[in-house]
Amino acid sequence: MTRKAPRIVAGLMIAGLSALTLTGCFGSLNGSDSGSGGTAGADGGKQTSFIAVNNGEIKRVTGAQNPGSQIAMAICEPLTGIKEDGSVFMRGAKSVESDDQKHWTVVVAPDHTFSDGTKIDAQTYVDTFNFIATGKNAMPSNYAYGQIAGYDEINKPDDTSGGDTLSGLKVVDANTFTIDMKTPNNDVPYMLSTLPFCPVPASGLKDMTAYDKKPIGNGVYTLDSLDPQVEAVLTKDPKYKGWVPDGAADKITFRVYTDTNTAYQDVAAGNADVLRSLPPGLIAQARNSLGDKGLTAIDRNTLETYVLWPTYLDKEFPIEVRQAFSMIINRASIAKDLFKGAVAPATSLMPNSVSAYREGACGEYCEYNPTKAKELLAKANFTGTIPFNYSADNTTDAALALAVSNAAKEIGLNVEPRPTPAANLSEKINDYKLDGPSTSLWGSSFPAASEWIASITVDANYHLKYTNDSAQADIVAAWGSKDEAAANKLWQSAEDKILADQVIQPLYEQVMYIAHTPCMKPHAAGGDMQFLPHRGDLHGMSRAHH
Repeated sequence: MTRKAPRIVAGLMIAGLSALTLTGCFGSLNGSDSGSGGTAGADGGKQTSFIAVNNGEIKRVTGAQNPGSQIAMAICEPLTGIKEDGSVFMRGAKSVESDDQKHWTVVVAPDHTFSDGTKIDAQTYVDTFNFIATGKNAMPSNYAYGQIAGYDEINKPDDTSGGDTLSGLKVVDANTFTIDMKTPNNDVPYMLSTLPFCPVPASGLKDMTAYDKKPIGNGVYTLDSLDPQVEAVLTKDPKYKGWVPDGAADKITFRVYTDTNTAYQDVAAGNADVLRSLPPGLIAQARNSLGDKGLTAIDRNTLETYVLWPTYLDKEFPIEVRQAFSMIINRASIAKDLFKGAVAPATSLMPNSVSAYREGACGEYCEYNPTKAKELLAKANFTGTIPFNYSADNTTDAALALAVSNAAKEIGLNVEPRPTPAANLSEKINDYKLDGPSTSLWGSSFPAASEWIASITVDANYHLKYTNDSAQADIVAAWGSKDEAAANKLWQSAEDKILADQVIQPLYEQVMYIAHTPCMKPHAAGGDMQFLPHRGDLHGMSRAHH
């Protein structure tokens, strides 16, 4: 069988929720200087500890898209990983191969175990994947399996007693299993690097509620303790046999913060080591107080903020109203004046780090034009109020909502900023109970256009109740294309169709800024968010698993 490399674009930059590797000096933060503290380790060197900001209560650890996902990835060794140049390397897998991009063969690396010594083999992965993919198990990562053959049969909305086995998964031998996709899919090697595909031991599958409180990982770190409202403490597993950066820290504490400003102040004061994804509203302050030594822009980690319009709001806010709302937003002014250049106006659903990106894809509806906006409102005969929902914990969104509200008043439109605690807003979005548009920040788990376009059609991501058969056909064809240029045209075609429906509107792109202890240096490494602090050489990643 010949190896089919995943579609990688020369010069492609990693976007979104990437792994974060930190080089620099680490010590104990228990009252000592972070560059000189620590105690003797087993190898005679210093024990090194590290405090990371965890944004929000750690209600669960397993499952993607939650405040515990950073912890989960620190205790997980996925089948594949993503290097800083965007290429895939092997971690829990020895190889991931396909001749046709539809039928994939995965060979599991031998002699890898969970932290409790339980052996990991092909059956481990197949059992895990089947459990998470089965609808009646109601797992938060279920959506990630949607492209595997047999998914629809075990996720019938009117049949919770359906099957529990994906027809697209087969165990070949102790170390080999196959994955059959519904259609050819270039992204499988990327997909296997993400949190939803982390293995779970048989003991965990018997009681996932209990397992979530004390997960047994297979990665660099083990979870020692968890207080959901206070902190999670992880220590390096000396028995771990997979890839780990040189000189990895012995201990990571994920300290819970519910307010980003407080978290930032603790980092600035040296009471915590790192805060990822610094909000644009704090970047100017950080530049002044932290300087180049304590503030790092991760250029490979582009994030994008959108306005979401779930389709269940279509009758109350017809398309002309949604178009008008987008046109009263002066994206250039917001980027320059409000956020002091910390963001760039977005005119595409994809960031400019993706090869399929086109500047101006959004067309006139991403251009500031209050006159046309007023005409559209008159055409819709709309005179009501638009509640604009955003997280009360996010000062950036608060500033944005106020700017939009003020711009709306100039054309006689009432936009009411609606701050809501982050947990409550998430609940409203997930339960399809929004009363108006909301802001949404998105970052991809791996560097591919699908993470920005196909993700919109997966309801678990944005909860838009949105389908578009024509766009979906383009997505399927793009996934299966062996020609990069042809695939990009298909992604762009799908993007055009989604933009025309005005269910999601680009606002601005932002580079991920990391506030950190001055002696540390963050680097992007790809995959879902993962802290792997180390004192060694980042290029240790490049040498591993070729």
